[in-house]
Amino acid sequence: MENSVLLDKNTHKNIYIKTGHGAQYGEAINCIPVIADELAQLALDYPVYFIKNNQTGQFEMYALTGFDEGQNLFLQNDIWHATYVPLHLQRQPFKLGIGNKLTNKTEQRDLAVTINEQHPRVNNSEGTRLFNETGEPTTYLNNVSEQLIKLMHGGERTTAFINTLLKHDLIEAVQLNITKPNGKTQGYNGLYSIAAETLQQLPAETLNILHSMGYIQACHLILCSSGHVKKLVKWLHDLK
Repeated sequence: MENSVLLDKNTHKNIYIKTGHGAQYGEAINCIPVIADELAQLALDYPVYFIKNNQTGQFEMYALTGFDEGQNLFLQNDIWHATYVPLHLQRQPFKLGIGNKLTNKTEQRDLAVTINEQHPRVNNSEGTRLFNETGEPTTYLNNVSEQLIKLMHGGERTTAFINTLLKHDLIEAVQLNITKPNGKTQGYNGLYSIAAETLQQLPAETLNILHSMGYIQACHLILCSSGHVKKLVKWLHDLK
């Protein structure tokens, strides 16, 4: 059970964070939530798709890392086989929460970093420290704070991007059919991508508007990223 508490320089002054990779850190997952801000890096290594949230029915963006639950083909022998790791994993075991601070003798609620004390990365002796000897945040913690802010604002921008795609009917269902190592073909439903034909048929005025927002480039990055599925299939067969 997750136990996230506000990060405190006194309470957590002796906390270390293990920064390696491994299934023990919750990285054995076949899809990772991502934001549109990451697309330029993601498209170099990962297939990117939209998936509907089962609870809200809303589309969210994911990097595909495997074909079955608990399968991450990018993670082999505790080594991550990509130049970029999605922010959702980089920021573990931290989140943004709400904290209280005194300003001019009045209490205000503000964004604050929280830490999941039960996360396997958290320990008292191994890895990277959060605070130095004088109680100041380390470079590592400052970087994490920046990642959390980027995820928050990037999440808002991603929602706006997806809503615009839906407005112009630019999201369509796709089905992956791959040949498993046993020779059988398996289909995967529930994935969505950019409707390429609809994109090509948009009026020039609409294209110009979407281009000015950076959305056309994002659409092409998503479409091109699907080519990495072949790489994942190869990795799957190499595991035999």
